[in-house]
Amino acid sequence: MTEQPEDSSSQRLAGKNILAMVEFGLGRLAGFMLVALLILTNIEVAARYIFNGSTLVADEYGGYIMAWITMLGAVHLLRADRQLSMTWLVDKMSPRFQNVVGICAAVIGLGVSAVLLYSTFILVAGSARLGTISIQPSKTPLVWPQIILPLGYGLLCLAYLEEILRRILGLAPRRSDVMKDGI
Repeated sequence: MTEQPEDSSSQRLAGKNILAMVEFGLGRLAGFMLVALLILTNIEVAARYIFNGSTLVADEYGGYIMAWITMLGAVHLLRADRQLSMTWLVDKMSPRFQNVVGICAAVIGLGVSAVLLYSTFILVAGSARLGTISIQPSKTPLVWPQIILPLGYGLLCLAYLEEILRRILGLAPRRSDVMKDGI
């Protein structure tokens, strides 16, 4: 008995499932980070108004957490087709032209994300090589809060590649899938 090769649709489904699992995990991590930001902010407020002092790190770490949440959420926004767009204009186009415009937008997004991936990789590598630390009292090694930047842009590059392939293959817009599934 010989094994039959998997068809391309099952391979596409496996790739889609892997990206969906990564997206789900990133969403959970972003949610936990949002809760951490809420707790950190409340601790800072209590420290200022009750104890007349400061944690000295809440502002700094709040900024780091916001950067992480933004990068982690960007992949979900792209994959869910929920980024800012002019839907009133796009919805008036024919489906074929919508697809062409979507491919062009994804190629531009991929190009911008690739440039930012390279730039932030250089930034993080430089911070690691030089041992750069923050100027705040925490003296945090900057490589740790910065590491999300190349990771996030790398994931965005993959998500844009997926979007380009979806549109080339003529698959339906993801926005209708999200509405049906109810996120």
